[in-house]
Amino acid sequence: MDLFRSRRVKKRGILLDEPVDGNDHCNGCDAACCRGFPSVELTHQEYAALERLGAARLQFLLDGHHYLVIENGCEFLIESRCSIYDHRPSICRRFTCREV
Repeated sequence: MDLFRSRRVKKRGILLDEPVDGNDHCNGCDAACCRGFPSVELTHQEYAALERLGAARLQFLLDGHHYLVIENGCEFLIESRCSIYDHRPSICRRFTCREV
């Protein structure tokens, strides 16, 4: 009985060499990348910019690395959309996923 089965789409994450803005692929996405990782690494400038935007889940480690914790969903994710899309970190701009 297929009534209770849902088709699960397998996707593969890809980190591009260059940022991509206006990616139409994101329009139909449920923001899986914004929920599927424990954290994303930031530059010092990105850390400071997100701090100015009110980020509450920032981490600065003693080894000098900066992170935004996105485990269980990024705090800037609102109704499966990035509320800081124009200001999102480079790693978010470079990430995409494709069905496999």
